[in-house]
Order: sequence, then C-alpha cells, then structure tokens
Amino acid sequence: MIPKPHYTLINTSKGDDPAVVVVNSSLRNFQERASYAWNLNITIDCEHTATSGMPTAEESEILIKLEEIITKSLQLSENAAFLARTTCRGMRTLIFRVRAPEIANDALQMLISEDPQLREWEYIIELDPEWTLAQPELSLIEKSRNIN
Repeated sequence: MIPKPHYTLINTSKGDDPAVVVVNSSLRNFQERASYAWNLNITIDCEHTATSGMPTAEESEILIKLEEIITKSLQLSENAAFLARTTCRGMRTLIFRVRAPEIANDALQMLISEDPQLREWEYIIELDPEWTLAQPELSLIEKSRNIN
C-alpha cells in the first residue's frame, strides 16, 4: 500500500537557474519499494515563462490542470506513487514510481492521443529496482531544512 503523501517544498537551483521541487517525503522509507521498481519521468514544456524560466501564474494554472489529469490517470488501483515535481528552465517534470509499466504506458498513450493537448509533453519509463533514479529528489529532502 502506498503511504499517505507528505510533501516537502524545496527552493533550490540548477546552475544559475532557480528550481522549485516538491518531493513526496513519505517515500523516503517506503517499505514496498521492490513493488514499484519502475521510474516514470514526464516532462512538460512551459509555453509562458518569466525571465527566471519559471512559469507565469497563468501558465502554472494550466500545468496544474495537466498534472491533475496525468496523476489521476496513473494512480488508478495504486499503480503509481507520486515521487516529485520539479519546475525549472521552462519545464515541469513529474516523477512517479510505477508498479506495472504496461498499465502506466497504456494510460499515458490514451492521454497523448487526445486532442487538443494543454501542453506538449513526453515521458520515459525505466526499470530502476534500486531506486537510483529517485535519489536526486529524495536526497534533497535530507539537505532541506523543511522536512515535515
């Protein structure tokens, strides 16, 4: 069973660019990691950004709506656990841990086939049984003073 999420907001940077990361800190000590051996990375292109590369307020509303659609589709029958969201350099990246990649792929393909798309986006699903691909986001929690 996926634990109830606890979100940690982290203001950080990538190089000289600001980045905002939201990490599901309840996955730090998740006991069923072996069941969620697949890493799903979804990248959404922002159309309207401020000079810092962060989305405008209007763009943020669209990104949130798209994120809700994607998340709802993926989290049916606890097939995916939300790990993190990163916003930086004109992109929003959503990261999930997935139990059955075929189910996630089918759900995402169905969303991609719908027109019109709110924003251009793409995804990659990779086998990652050791959760190595999740470590950059999970390690941010340890570095943050905002652990909840």
